[in-house]
Amino acid sequence: MSARGPLPSVLAPVAHVAALGYALGVRVHGAWWASRRGADVGVPVISVGNVSAGGTGKTPFVRWVVEALRHAGHSPAVAMRGYRAHAGRSDEAEEYRAMLPEVPCAVGADRVRAIAAVRAAHPSIDCAVLDDGFQHRRVARALDVVLVDATNPAIGGAMLPAGWLREPASALARADLVVVTRAAGVDPSLAELVRRFRGREPDAWTRHAWDRIERHGPAGAFASDASLRGRRALVACAIGNPGAFVADVRAAGAEVVGTVHRRDHHAFTVADVERLARDAGDADIVLTGKDWAKVGPLVAASRAQARDAQWWVPRASIAFHAGEERVRASVLAAASRALRP
Repeated sequence: MSARGPLPSVLAPVAHVAALGYALGVRVHGAWWASRRGADVGVPVISVGNVSAGGTGKTPFVRWVVEALRHAGHSPAVAMRGYRAHAGRSDEAEEYRAMLPEVPCAVGADRVRAIAAVRAAHPSIDCAVLDDGFQHRRVARALDVVLVDATNPAIGGAMLPAGWLREPASALARADLVVVTRAAGVDPSLAELVRRFRGREPDAWTRHAWDRIERHGPAGAFASDASLRGRRALVACAIGNPGAFVADVRAAGAEVVGTVHRRDHHAFTVADVERLARDAGDADIVLTGKDWAKVGPLVAASRAQARDAQWWVPRASIAFHAGEERVRASVLAAASRALRP
């Protein structure tokens, strides 16, 4: 991911002008909400978000939060906008349903209405985890968690589209918890950068950890204990931070023979799937869970080469370097209390 932002360098002058307008809109939005309170959806809401565009590891962190809540006896739902959602289905929602099959998903741009609908269908729900909710201040929350990606912190850069910031980095001060993801360990220089904008250092440091890898083959075969070590792999993904996923595949011991990157939330087609199979040749194809939610149904409709290919899907969770007990205690306390005034 380029530090300069999503636009080509040739458009830098335009990007900086556009960033000024974007920043003004963000300030107006923030000032409007500063004197208001979001809607009470009837259960405590734990928001997991960021201040930058692109992937910061929200999905595996939300999964960790949900599993911590369930282990403590809570009945959470996951709520999200759902990019290009249709009839309550989106790539992100399908990934959650694959990882957390017993957890209801509330999907829709109007998250107040979506949470109400899923609560009506599942009366046992006693809390909700809001995916990508830091800027969605219409929903009142009991806890705001903001993630900062150690591989691309972005907080020292410019606003969109000149940089990657969705809000000024000073918005970190609004967070209850700041958690660093994809970290090799505690990084004093990044800790100091966060402190500069937030007033204090991050609360926790984490890394992505694959707890299982699925292998889907010609007969719909599935294996949860498979390993990529020593295997030749074509890595294909349509996510916000593809470089981090490719690095994870290499770290798992695979020989990466090629990579295919598409824009985040790319709508894969049968033609895309067949092209991936051709490009892979005798190598395996490794996808993220979010991408497999779209690609998997297309494989059966594809030609023999795609159906006969080996499709690998790692399922990611979170492992902590530091701060796990602080985060767990904050999450459980939030889920057990009334919304703050």
